[in-house]
Amino acid sequence: MKLSTVLFDFDGTLANTLPLTIYGMQQVFEKYDHQSFDEEGIIDMFGLPEDGMIAENFRNKENVPVAIDRYYQIYQSEHERLVEKNPEIVTLLRYLKERNIQVGVITGKSRRAYRLSEKALGFEGVFQSVITGDEVKSHKPDPEGILRTLQLFQAKKEESIYIGDSNSDVLAGQAAGIHTAGVHWLPVSQSKAFPARPDFYWTKVDECLRLLQTSEVL
Repeated sequence: MKLSTVLFDFDGTLANTLPLTIYGMQQVFEKYDHQSFDEEGIIDMFGLPEDGMIAENFRNKENVPVAIDRYYQIYQSEHERLVEKNPEIVTLLRYLKERNIQVGVITGKSRRAYRLSEKALGFEGVFQSVITGDEVKSHKPDPEGILRTLQLFQAKKEESIYIGDSNSDVLAGQAAGIHTAGVHWLPVSQSKAFPARPDFYWTKVDECLRLLQTSEVL
């Protein structure tokens, strides 16, 4: 059957923004809460949007507002230094557009952070739908964001796939009843393995592109 809808996670899937998020979080936790976290410690907090990560894990709750503001200042000022544009991702997205395949994003990051990355990476207007972590009641692995996008697109589940770099992404796609792909094609990923066993596993963007180029059948 034809693949007519492709849905993506964002951080670690479409953009290597995880180092930037980790760096920004490390800075504000150290400065405003006197906590030090390594990379894995910050990744363990993922699932909530950035505001929620800070609010949920800060011990000094009175410092949460200033820490959130500072985090976004760092996210914007350090974006160009820490996040490289990926031409392979751009090629993939262009190919999907040329094929008139519906493309959407369901991400755990906040709308505020997404907009900063969207502008910095030239992704404005690329996706027909973007649902961020502060726009859902239940976060991944709950399929809420995916189901809302499928409904918006009037998509057929059997013709849809969700692509992400975390096991929660795979679980969310499975819970939504669509095809799934786990990817390790960017330098930093949220999950080292996919025990949920996605339908596809890709370590290179070209592997996804080749599937689209060689067959319209999943």
